[in-house]
Amino acid sequence: MIQYIISFLTIGVLGAILCLGLNVRWGWSGDFDLAYYAMVAVGAYMGGVTVLPKSQLTGGAAWILGLNQSFLVGCLVAMAAAAFVSLLLGAVALRRLRGDYLGITTVAFSLIITAVFTQQLNLFNGFNGLYSIPSPFQDQFDAFSYPLVFLIILLVALAIVYAVLELLYRSPWGLGLRAVREDEIAAAAFGRNVYVTKLTAYVLGGAIAGLGGFLFANYLTSWNPASWNTIEVFILYSAIFLGGSANQRGVLLGVVVVLIMVPEGTRYLPNVPGHPDLFPAIRGLVSGLLILIVLRFRPQGLLPEKRPRDLRPQHRPVATVAVGASGDG
Repeated sequence: MIQYIISFLTIGVLGAILCLGLNVRWGWSGDFDLAYYAMVAVGAYMGGVTVLPKSQLTGGAAWILGLNQSFLVGCLVAMAAAAFVSLLLGAVALRRLRGDYLGITTVAFSLIITAVFTQQLNLFNGFNGLYSIPSPFQDQFDAFSYPLVFLIILLVALAIVYAVLELLYRSPWGLGLRAVREDEIAAAAFGRNVYVTKLTAYVLGGAIAGLGGFLFANYLTSWNPASWNTIEVFILYSAIFLGGSANQRGVLLGVVVVLIMVPEGTRYLPNVPGHPDLFPAIRGLVSGLLILIVLRFRPQGLLPEKRPRDLRPQHRPVATVAVGASGDG
């Protein structure tokens, strides 16, 4: 029972890290990005080849680097690689594209990344991908206690990501980013560089995606094209929509509902003979219905974003006396 609880909590924490990164792009900046999970894959692959030893494969299938470095170095490389790819994509896409056009461009980029990673066999071993990715401190604990240790590592990573984003959210940069999201023309009129502000948020979200991808690869101990798909982005979006975009606590609440409560709740439904795919379909159906209900009755999410208030003291207007009101003469 304890191992079962640890397993779905681990998935929940991983999903929370990924959703917080996507929330920077969508909730803070307002950019509908569908290439986010490609950044997750970049972080998983690059972090994996950083901690893995040299490839011993033959026949053209292999992976690059094989640096055999530590877990911390793998995290840094994963974040840097995903941030760099985000910079390249964002530098082109965010200059003029918005809304649906940005979404189409980013999903096309995600498909290109998939094609490159799968067809170039000596890059990340093609469709077979990476395997035997070492998990941190695994050799120091037995198989029964290590899942709890790994969950603690994930919770520390989540706490750091949450704290850093909370500081950025309250900073002048975070306020300016949300001003750009609300009205780009007005923000530009007040001296805000819209392009640079959005690009910075895009790169920041990509770095968090890379970290989440590497941690996910550590949890799976492998990573291949079957581990990521564009549809995964919509699952993350559903958690953000449900909980409340731009509100970090709302995002965490959405993760609990969409990634933990719905999958684990439907697990206890009675089996239906001859329909093995019924439970996954029900999970998707329940998630979709929850999103529709929230969008209909509470479109801002369960925990909406708190709008900033002007805390300066309000001065009462000075009373004026009309000329000639005294009635003299």
